[in-house]
Amino acid sequence: MGRPPSNGGPTFRFNATEVAEMEAILQAHNATMPAREVLVALAEKFSSSAERSGKIMVQMKQVWNWFQNRRYAIRAKTAKVPGKFSTPSVPQSDSAMVRTPAKLSASPVPQSDPAAVRIMPQASQPISSPQVKSMPQAPQPLPAPSVAAQNVGRSASDNIQMEFEAKSARDGAWYDVASFLSHRSVETADPEVLVRFAGFGAEEDEWVNVCKHVRQRSLPCESSECVAVLPGDLILCFQEGKEQALYFDAHVLDAQRRRHDVRGCRCRFLVRYDHDQSEVFN
Repeated sequence: MGRPPSNGGPTFRFNATEVAEMEAILQAHNATMPAREVLVALAEKFSSSAERSGKIMVQMKQVWNWFQNRRYAIRAKTAKVPGKFSTPSVPQSDSAMVRTPAKLSASPVPQSDPAAVRIMPQASQPISSPQVKSMPQAPQPLPAPSVAAQNVGRSASDNIQMEFEAKSARDGAWYDVASFLSHRSVETADPEVLVRFAGFGAEEDEWVNVCKHVRQRSLPCESSECVAVLPGDLILCFQEGKEQALYFDAHVLDAQRRRHDVRGCRCRFLVRYDHDQSEVFN
């Protein structure tokens, strides 16, 4: 369970009626992300409901994150081969194999979101860091020419699954990349790419550091695969708070293994967020 925000405010949750309405819309869109106008309209509708009016305002990003998380859950179930756990092949450097990090939810996601774990794949480029055995490191991004030159103006919707995610400087959270719009080189800094985040418009376009803040998209992982999550792992956690529900990098501090039941994984993981150093049990 995630602890409430440090300011003492309540943790944000969608109620059952709101979840049911979003489920219906997702089905109507064949599990694809609805248009931005739909997300904005839902946020405004939920905020003006009798239960929320005059209280906590529902933000479009919160609606967007629910749809994104639910789509990942559906994708994980349809793509999973029963009884087999597979991860992308990892390049070797200095004769060391780097283990694939995973993704957890640091506070309970809505009940309709069964996927709480995601595996973060490694990038296709060889990793030049020192030997790593049990302590994984973040996936390395592709060089600027590979990401920018080959994908300028190319929508990620051309593929079955989105390929990349990028870290926004506005809130420090990670978002799926819809397309790479342009790229530029700065003599005194790393190359940058102009990205459009999935589900957002041109006003949210952002220049990001391709070496530090662009990587291959994190992949969903079934709860039965929690055995792959170990202390020291870098993971991408879904953090819900009073005014945000976003994905942030975190590290696993402790893993408490428990017997699974009909509800799925009952294990608990203590994680520390990289952006604010807060520690929570999931």
